Amino acid sequence: MAKELFARGVKKVVPFEQDGSFFYRKAKKHIENNNYINALNYYRKAIEKDPKNQEYSLDLAEVLSEMGYHHESNLILFSLLQETPPRTECYFAMGCNFLGLQEYKKAEHSLKKYMEEDESGFYFEEAQNLLDVLQSQEFYYEYISEIDPQKNKVMEMAAKGKDFLDKGDYKRAVMELEKATSLEPEFIFARNNLALAYFCLGKDDRAIDICLEILEKQPLNVHANCNAALFHFESGDKTKAAEYLEIIKQIKTDDPEELHKITITMCELGQHQNANMLLKRLLQYKPYETQILHYMAISCFNLKKYKTALRYWDKIEKITPNNTISSYYKAYVKRVMDGEEKFLELPYNFQVPYDEIIRRVKKIHDILKLSKNERKNEWKNGDWLISLLRWGLNLNDVLIKKAILSVIASFQDEKAEKLLREFILRKSERAELIEEALILLKQMDAKEPYMAFINNNIVEVKIKRDQVIPVAQNILEEIPEMAVNRLKKQNYDNCEADIYDAWECCLHHWEMTEIPEIRKPEGWAAALELYYRIREDLPVSKKELAAAWNISYTTLMKNYNYIIRLMDNFWGQINL
Repeated sequence: MAKELFARGVKKVVPFEQDGSFFYRKAKKHIENNNYINALNYYRKAIEKDPKNQEYSLDLAEVLSEMGYHHESNLILFSLLQETPPRTECYFAMGCNFLGLQEYKKAEHSLKKYMEEDESGFYFEEAQNLLDVLQSQEFYYEYISEIDPQKNKVMEMAAKGKDFLDKGDYKRAVMELEKATSLEPEFIFARNNLALAYFCLGKDDRAIDICLEILEKQPLNVHANCNAALFHFESGDKTKAAEYLEIIKQIKTDDPEELHKITITMCELGQHQNANMLLKRLLQYKPYETQILHYMAISCFNLKKYKTALRYWDKIEKITPNNTISSYYKAYVKRVMDGEEKFLELPYNFQVPYDEIIRRVKKIHDILKLSKNERKNEWKNGDWLISLLRWGLNLNDVLIKKAILSVIASFQDEKAEKLLREFILRKSERAELIEEALILLKQMDAKEPYMAFINNNIVEVKIKRDQVIPVAQNILEEIPEMAVNRLKKQNYDNCEADIYDAWECCLHHWEMTEIPEIRKPEGWAAALELYYRIREDLPVSKKELAAAWNISYTTLMKNYNYIIRLMDNFWGQINL
């Protein structure tokens, strides 16, 4: 009887769709309870319902900033500044985000802009206080730079080398870090990163030697011990790795960076229980970092705590919706729980397993082979294709990314435009890919200006029809590649390090002065080739070389002599 009454009652329920304010109120309640992840989800729903409501977007930007996603927060703030009238408080919020990103010059510029635009603004006094701190810090760095310019130069080289290391450009990382350690042999930060770069290039013995040199002077150095343990483990010497592992276990630290290094090492060495405990500590410092949450989920799975693992992957999906990596592992764990899959320990990579990567890449290739109408049908029939293409755009493969960008643009709709606009705002993308996406947006007749991340800045871009966008960074990357490719075709396979070493010397000089106008990249590539040939005492005819590159003899010698002067100056400083 009760069931029948309930059934009748259900039929009388009138479905209705909630508006943006409903989700906004729910988001606010979650903020009051410090539940940022659920608040993030509801703010996004509110904006989806009412995209023109600036308050919703401002609150979303604030939540992202609180969670440590400063760049993503700035993207929202920058878009709000394009609207009429602009929200001047966005400048203050952007300044705070740049502080979180440790980009102090940009923070100073944003805060000054806010104070200029709104002299009676709510945050005026706070902005002034932040500026005072920044300017006192700037004075300190300028003072240090003046009394020890070489130390400042070494710091810049080491930071650049670390950046190359993080991006997977190991050869250029080695070159920068070698220069830094040549100038300052006791700079441990640079030496530890140099060891890691050598290891990533397969030079295990050299990497281990550097670790031993550091540990001889600093036996409890966290990074050196962790690197030594990892290098021995990967090279098959499990006994030696275990010795360093015991030392690591005895080290007590509350420094977040050192804690992160120890935690990742425990993950890599398969120490799941230790990794799990350390990850819990690390999440106290970085509770919303998706990579750490993923590692936590993996450690729980490897300890057969399946339900806990699923909860962590659920968190990642709320922070980054349409995350196909988390959805893959959730489905896999459920199959293991249901007995459909055999339990096997999972590696700690924030990526799907190799077999799944191959399957997905093949699927993307299959999509590319479809006719235009067939692709459009797949695009309209669900979000699976968008999710797959988003995942493909995160692969470290330029050709695949270019193909995916072209496919996305071919759909000519709002979803495609949104994906391309998101792509051009990525911080880690190569200049040539940003240029490709901008041209595709123009071909789609997407409304200008376009906001893009170019030369480490968010800028507005307008394109004339059929214009090729000049991106200086792209040309600077291509020049050494041109020289290396030509030399390798002549079987000079070991030329790469020397070519990039000379070119990095030029780039470093231009960072302190300015980049000259480069009308013909071939002129500089030819000069690099001539530099290498003379350095290695290889036979060369300068006039024939100039002809081969289709440049004048004068241009070749002018650029060559320029490079030689910079190289002599650099090595002269090292020998002082």
